[in-house]
Amino acid sequence: MKTSSVAALAVSCAFVLGCDMQPSVLFVATGSAFHMLQLTDAQEECASPFRICFLNSWDGGTARGCWVREQSNVRARFPGTNDKLIPVTEFRRTTLADYRNAELE
Repeated sequence: MKTSSVAALAVSCAFVLGCDMQPSVLFVATGSAFHMLQLTDAQEECASPFRICFLNSWDGGTARGCWVREQSNVRARFPGTNDKLIPVTEFRRTTLADYRNAELE
């Protein structure tokens, strides 16, 4: 019985470590200057009040950066590029944001 418990624990740990542990996307905007900007509520390496975001470009590249709301805009920062200012009205909630009743603050 103990051997099967240890094996189950090892399989569970391997499964969790093999999963994509990216933060959940709550808001999405599409634009002509970029394909998609995805906002999360995770902070990780972003200094407060910034949070994690992902930028998908038209050439298929993805960049990870930080975002913060500034009045009626979202300011997104990505390494090696200028900040991007996107109006809050450009973002739509994901199903997860609806479920969590999350607001773009």
